[in-house]
Amino acid sequence: MIKKLFDIALSFAKTGITAYGGGPSMVPILKAEVVDRKKWIGTEDFMDALAIGNALPGLIVIKMAAVVGTRAAGWLGCLIAMLAIVLPSSVAMFLIAGFVQQVSDNPVVASALRGLRPVVVAMLAYASWDMAPSALKEQRTIAIALIALTLMIYTGIHPALVVVMGAALGIGLKL
Repeated sequence: MIKKLFDIALSFAKTGITAYGGGPSMVPILKAEVVDRKKWIGTEDFMDALAIGNALPGLIVIKMAAVVGTRAAGWLGCLIAMLAIVLPSSVAMFLIAGFVQQVSDNPVVASALRGLRPVVVAMLAYASWDMAPSALKEQRTIAIALIALTLMIYTGIHPALVVVMGAALGIGLKL
């Protein structure tokens, strides 16, 4: 059990260290680690956890860490995964907090950040592309995805409400 807990800590810390751009950009990295590499959770379960996590308040990667950690090693796995995913960036922010203003004005740092932004967009697009075959299995699920995308692009509806509407459609259509 100790080895598994150490493995969870290492995997989630690695994700926390290598994922830039915020929670959503961590999703494909987390999926590669916990679904593809470690096989602690399947793709469909990962997508279910992602859907439920998006419907709840708070940071998505912490909720995903809680689900995967619990599945892999119970409550202790949950706590270790949640701590390990946030610890690297939390420590980094603590260490550089006094220098953030000075660093953000640095042209090299500003250029690096402008270069990272499109990579984050690409990572989110890849996560969608990778999970689409499991989520979009029939015309009804494709329609729900297109409606959700349209609502988020063209209306001021909050994404959380779109998630709730998707869940209601799933219940209503008995998906």
